[in-house]
This record gives sequence, structure tokens and C-alpha cells, in this order.
Amino acid sequence: MYKLMLVVAALLFVAAPVFVPLATAGETVRSSGDMPQIIVFDNENFLGDHTHVLGNMKDLGKWGNSISSMIILSGTWDFFDDEGFTGTKIATLGPGTYPRVADKGIKDNSISSIRLASPTAASRR
Repeated sequence: MYKLMLVVAALLFVAAPVFVPLATAGETVRSSGDMPQIIVFDNENFLGDHTHVLGNMKDLGKWGNSISSMIILSGTWDFFDDEGFTGTKIATLGPGTYPRVADKGIKDNSISSIRLASPTAASRR
């Protein structure tokens, strides 16, 4: 029951506006749904610590080789097994929920860098 409550809470959190960029004079503020964004989790089924990815990440820092599940809110993203977008491109994924990255052919805890392939392209699940 506890895990179910955590998953529901995480999904509700994701559905709420999670990031609103500041606008300077004369600029229009984009909604968070327009901004390419991923929420990555260090455990399967959207559990454990999480962080938001809003653009290219050559080096994931402490998140390198720590991603087990993710929610892609928008954009199409390339995932690599080495830093700096090198090594093998292990997947290209678009919007959706991925409770286990292994279900998409990505070895658990193997993502080392993430690159935005397209900010608005359709999902490639």
C-alpha cells in the first residue's frame, strides 16, 4: 500500500506545474508542458530520489549510472552509456512513463549522458 501511495504521489507531483521559467520584460512565459523535461528516479517504479533534466547533460554527476525509471514529460531524448554523448547510444525515447528502463532495452543504472534530440518530436517508444 505504501509503494502505491508513493507512486500516486509522484504522478500527482508530475501532473502539477513543476517549473515555470522567469520572464523578463516583453517575454512570454512558456508553460512547463512546452519545455523539454525528464524526471529521473534512482529506483524502479518512480521511487527513491529524483531530479529534473531540462536540457543536454554531458555529465550527470551523482546521477551517472543511477537511473532506473523516468517520466519524459516532453521532448525526444537520446541516452548514452558514456559521458559527453559518447559510447553507445542506448536508446531514443519520447514522452511517456518508464517504470523500468530495462523494459526499453536500457541496462539498469547505465545512463551516463542525455541529449535532447528534438524538443517537440513525437514519441519513439
